[in-house]
Amino acid sequence: MQRFAALAFLIVTLTFGLVPAARSAEQTKVFIYAATDKASNVAIVVDVGRRGVEIQDKRSTRIDSIDDRFVGNYEECGNEAFYCAGGLLEIVVPKNMPMKQWEYHGLSCQSVAQSGGDLYRITCRSPKYRGRPTFTYSLSRGVVSVESCPIGGSNEYELRGQRGLFFPGSNP
Repeated sequence: MQRFAALAFLIVTLTFGLVPAARSAEQTKVFIYAATDKASNVAIVVDVGRRGVEIQDKRSTRIDSIDDRFVGNYEECGNEAFYCAGGLLEIVVPKNMPMKQWEYHGLSCQSVAQSGGDLYRITCRSPKYRGRPTFTYSLSRGVVSVESCPIGGSNEYELRGQRGLFFPGSNP
């Protein structure tokens, strides 16, 4: 009887102890894009839950080490037809990719299919940003690289992890 009680206690503790942690990790979607230049030690960190974005040191940035000190917010501007992160990111992706050209949220964009099956290099023009917001979108993994955006300048950044911003099933 004591073994059964101990086993039941252990199951209840593990179940209720782990569920809140799993839920909080699921709700917090943090994506890290590290600079590809070996001389640059920066990363773009995007926290979808708080709509925060900032540049951090890529050597010490980890998803579990993100704190509340985000320096800026991006604008969630998506709708039923587009994923959209405006302002500091300027990323717009049609939900029904592939699409060759589109205009949305003040951006005029075009995509070019890349080798690898589901990759598209997207280049946009923005009246608010002198550069040309450019990124690579994977139909299965979301945004996998950023080549140019307001917060990151014209540096190139690659996703650290398997899934990036706007991966299928991650957004409404």
